[in-house]
Amino acid sequence: MNSSSTKNNAQAQVPALPLLAHGRKKKWSYSSLIFSLFYFVPPLFMQDAPSSWVMAFIVIGFVTFVFLYLLSVNQPVNRLPYYLTGMILLAYTTSLVNPGGTVIFGFVSFIVGYYYRFSIGIILLLAVSASLIVMKIFLYPTGLFFFLAAWANIGVLFGFGVMERKETFFQQKEAKHAAALSTLSAIAERERIGRDLHDVAGHALSSISLKAQVADKLLTKGRTAEAQAEVKALAQLSQQLLSEIRQTVSGIKQLSLREEIAKNMAKLSEQGFDVMSDVVSDAVSDVDESRFTHLTPLQETQLSLIIKEATTNILRHSKGNQVTLTFQCTNDILNLVIADNGNSRCKTEGNGVQGIRERAELINASVEFQWGSPTVLTLQLPLLAKHNSSEPSA
Repeated sequence: MNSSSTKNNAQAQVPALPLLAHGRKKKWSYSSLIFSLFYFVPPLFMQDAPSSWVMAFIVIGFVTFVFLYLLSVNQPVNRLPYYLTGMILLAYTTSLVNPGGTVIFGFVSFIVGYYYRFSIGIILLLAVSASLIVMKIFLYPTGLFFFLAAWANIGVLFGFGVMERKETFFQQKEAKHAAALSTLSAIAERERIGRDLHDVAGHALSSISLKAQVADKLLTKGRTAEAQAEVKALAQLSQQLLSEIRQTVSGIKQLSLREEIAKNMAKLSEQGFDVMSDVVSDAVSDVDESRFTHLTPLQETQLSLIIKEATTNILRHSKGNQVTLTFQCTNDILNLVIADNGNSRCKTEGNGVQGIRERAELINASVEFQWGSPTVLTLQLPLLAKHNSSEPSA
């Protein structure tokens, strides 16, 4: 009972693998079909040209394989056995008339290497190897080259599947660690804010409470003038407390621009985009030690949200596959350019674009959109010199 529950818990802790047809894996999964053309090589070297019905059977078998493969890379792991079984049977069937049918085993091995444990993949490889030896002996005694190529193909594609599985687990582990660190950082930040507010407000609130009690007693005794003086002091304490709380809160950076850029660029890469990032000058720290200040918390937060919204728009609407982010500071101006090679059209600006414009206006930045191919977002933010820096009002 305990062993089975432990096993179930261990399986539950294993993260689900993304489908081979999703994200950056989609490009490799589809482009690898180019290797399946080896399927048609053996008929070209046969001593006797295949008859028309044999060629028709070979072509139908290839079309069926492509159809089953495209279906299988889009299926969750619980449905895969049906499609893999169909591909294996198809490989055996087509191999009866065409040694190139063995290429299908390689694609089966790739899928198994990615979705299943290594031990299961080894069992499959041994079973396929044994069946290939039988076919070599009884069906194609002179076709050694094609079967050696088939074994190489199966081993290489299985290795690719295993490596892709390990890389995916590593990325999921890194993402989980990053999320845990982000949570811990948020908890630590909340605790720091709590301590700061307690230090700022604790003494002031005690004084306000005492002043209010004194004023109440003075009013009870009819000493109105002295009570009014206490009330004025109470108002001053309240204003001073409000000012100190505002100063404390204004020092809180809600979003890190550096982390937001990295996170959104990684998200685009994961979805198959070729991402190029050109950060000419690090505006998150001092742009120029002699002339510029740090970005204010308000500026950093709004820039982070603008980049996040722009990334969301690209993922939703762009039909391209390349994104370029340029981040530089020249002539007291921070320039942010995000371009993708998709052919986007915008008849009416939606909530996302309107939100970007509103956030840019909040930090006195100008923003322009160029629709078409490429689609370009250009933002310019004036930077504040150190001697007159001030926080834009929210």
